[in-house]
Amino acid sequence: MLCSYRGAALAAGLIVFGLAGCASTTPKPEYSHQIVAEARVAQPDHAEVAIDAPDSVKMLPDEERRLAEKIKVKIDTRKVTNLRGGDARSYQVYLHVTRYDRGNGFARFMMAGLGQIHIEGKIDVYQLPGHTLVGEFDLKKTFAWGGIYGATTSVEDIENTFADGVAAAVTGQQEAPKT
Repeated sequence: MLCSYRGAALAAGLIVFGLAGCASTTPKPEYSHQIVAEARVAQPDHAEVAIDAPDSVKMLPDEERRLAEKIKVKIDTRKVTNLRGGDARSYQVYLHVTRYDRGNGFARFMMAGLGQIHIEGKIDVYQLPGHTLVGEFDLKKTFAWGGIYGATTSVEDIENTFADGVAAAVTGQQEAPKT
């Protein structure tokens, strides 16, 4: 009897860990203006991040600042493994948020697909000081899992993976660097 409980607990644990990848899966960009290799953010470049959200998108100023900071940190982390010789260049990564929905943890707990978290936006990458557009893409991240996993995943968790998707696109890296 004890073995069957342990087996069931082990199976449940494996399922939860297997599903945990959804919130951490980096979204893929849909380019309207591909970033060429020479314009990708690399070490020793500097990238500043700016965010705007229209009034129709319910995003608080603190959430905008938090997401901008997360994107900056992810870019800085990824560019370390993306070395390029020469002088440092400056970039502005500008996120136009088109959808920001915090979702509802209780609804996700009750049934997968309810209370979804969404973050979507159009990202423009400019090389400074000339403010030359060097890349443009759309990025979307949705989280809809249910149960305990759905209830315990927050918009901040999804912001992390969205930010990593932006960083992957502007540095030209698909995989996160090994730390």
